Amino acid sequence: MSGFYGLMKSTVLGPALRIAFRPTTEGLADFPAEGPALLVANHQSFADSLFMPLAAPRPVKFLAKAEYFTGR
Repeated sequence: MSGFYGLMKSTVLGPALRIAFRPTTEGLADFPAEGPALLVANHQSFADSLFMPLAAPRPVKFLAKAEYFTGR
């Protein structure tokens, strides 16, 4: 993990979120070390987008609708 993503996950946001919220994971042993993987959130809250990448051992990229980036 390198760059801005790695810095935020390992030294800035990651430790603070782990201490403040103490998230737990299930099935992390089944997460592949390489190759494609699909993470699916149940969308209980906006926090899904913070805690899923925090728990994943690899960088996570999200797909989003184009409307999120085009303003009104």
